[in-house]
Amino acid sequence: MRPAATRAQTLAPDTLGPAAPAAPAPAATLRQARQLVLERRYDSAWRLLAQLDARNADPAIAIEKADLALRYYTATDQLTRFAFRDLKLLDLAPDSLRQLGHDSLRYRFAVRQVLEQLQRRYPDNYRLARALGDYYYTVQQCDCAEEGIGEDEVFLRTITEYQQAHAHGQGDYLSYFALGYAYQRLGRFQASIAPFERSLELRPRNPTAHLNMAFVMLELRELEKARDHARRAQQYFPDAHHKEDAGFLLKEIEERISQTSRGDSGASAVPAAAPLPPTNADAADGETMSDETAQQEAKPKEAAEAKPKKAEPAQGKSAAGKTPKKAPAANTPTTTKARPATSAQPASAAKSPKPSSGKSTVPNKQHSQKPKPSQPAIGTPAP
Repeated sequence: MRPAATRAQTLAPDTLGPAAPAAPAPAATLRQARQLVLERRYDSAWRLLAQLDARNADPAIAIEKADLALRYYTATDQLTRFAFRDLKLLDLAPDSLRQLGHDSLRYRFAVRQVLEQLQRRYPDNYRLARALGDYYYTVQQCDCAEEGIGEDEVFLRTITEYQQAHAHGQGDYLSYFALGYAYQRLGRFQASIAPFERSLELRPRNPTAHLNMAFVMLELRELEKARDHARRAQQYFPDAHHKEDAGFLLKEIEERISQTSRGDSGASAVPAAAPLPPTNADAADGETMSDETAQQEAKPKEAAEAKPKKAEPAQGKSAAGKTPKKAPAANTPTTTKARPATSAQPASAAKSPKPSSGKSTVPNKQHSQKPKPSQPAIGTPAP
């Protein structure tokens, strides 16, 4: 029998308070909440933030709540209600616990509704746009909300929010990666290059970004660049499974280069590649710079780099005529509901079937006798 979790006596409201200007968030309390997160005391951190701003009227506190909710929940209902736990050092991670389905929903916090209401009230607060971009990126990965708007629309909203945030200096390696990922999933490979490159400027040893750049360059037939990124991905991945995946892609690229140099007209096409979300390994090496930090160390060039290049038609379709498959992060539920297509969705390349929940996919190894390796669950990026 599943253990029954105790329900909270009162659900935290998700509506805004009176229209009076919000007082600045107490910096000391926010630092305390962040320290609780570092100690894996997620439920305690949430209760502290809820006491600080029960009506979700302060943008800084609401953004902190949204980040905690999207990263560390153990149960959710459409990203509007959540459960958290205080964990010990050796306890399972939240993304593993949520798959067990043992926790009852305790706290009401409709992430999108809260952030959009605050965005209307504070239109010049571009951290809210960044937070909404994070929300839609999480929706991409978890398939646990926004089922009525269609997958392509989720990607387009991700792009819109991140572009607005980046244009005003609110970006880091993860948000630029997520922007490139959204373009890549839509089959707009050329447009994905600029944000991927910016992500790598901020975190050069991010293996997942290098691997996805290898996929993009392969689609665009930039084989030498694809090989370079695949080599770097193989070098930087710390675990054997991901190293093997990068190594397989590298082998395919080198075979394509060899066939091209021989002038083989009947060279077989490389299968459609599967883009990967960031892993814990991405946050392990190197320093992470945000746009605000980078502006202090280099000549300002945010306006030119923050916005991706104007999207081009989906000219980089794979040989199968499909866009890359999505690899869900393990910090998302294992739900695999298919999003219904809507008439409002923009035309895009046909999507490949989604991979099994909780595991990343790799290119179909139809040219190899070696079985496809099972991959470890992808974890939550470091905050």
